[in-house]
Amino acid sequence: MNDDLHAPLANGFEPHSEKPKLRGVLHQWAALVAFVAGVALVCITAEIRRSVAAAVYSLSLLTLFTVSATYHRINWGPKARLRMRRLDHAAIFVLIAGTYTPIALIALGPGDGTRLCTLAWACAAVGIVKSIFWSGSPKWVTAAVAVVAGWCIVPFLSAVGRALDLTQLFLIFGGGAFYTLGALAYASKRPNPVVGVFGYHEVFHACTVVAAAMHFTAVATIVRGA
Repeated sequence: MNDDLHAPLANGFEPHSEKPKLRGVLHQWAALVAFVAGVALVCITAEIRRSVAAAVYSLSLLTLFTVSATYHRINWGPKARLRMRRLDHAAIFVLIAGTYTPIALIALGPGDGTRLCTLAWACAAVGIVKSIFWSGSPKWVTAAVAVVAGWCIVPFLSAVGRALDLTQLFLIFGGGAFYTLGALAYASKRPNPVVGVFGYHEVFHACTVVAAAMHFTAVATIVRGA
């Protein structure tokens, strides 16, 4: 989740650049909310299976926002900045798989649920490997891999439609739409509302916060059995 000003040089280091004033602020606050909400989500689940699924999801959400905020709010040196960039991108795929875990294992159950969970974590593994070993890839590559992984639910639409109610479906697919819009903003560098303060990257982060809120609401109803 970084812009071209932080693209690595040929020697593997990254140049220093001035960040927009609000870079990472949204995710900094989102990390705090994710921690509190995640603890509450795990505590309100009665069954161990639901608690584990809720914990996996909550930890993945907290990881994404914490790593992103840490990466973007601190002025790292070249080597550390490159390492943080890798972690930042890898955390995206951890969240994708973490989000699908309760949907697959609780809402869908054995069979389709196991297959969806396996596919989600397999896609995440590919994304994590890409993030670590090809951290300097073009923006569109990162965005494309994330979008493909994020929509790995498509082959299971029929099963998902039977397992979830209309509100849950709206929240899940609406959240997916916001994640996709964020990826498009990241890849195209548009819109760029207030240069130096709130740019296209902040639009990307704003989309992820909205999407995460929608998905959290859906997951909460699933793990509670509502």
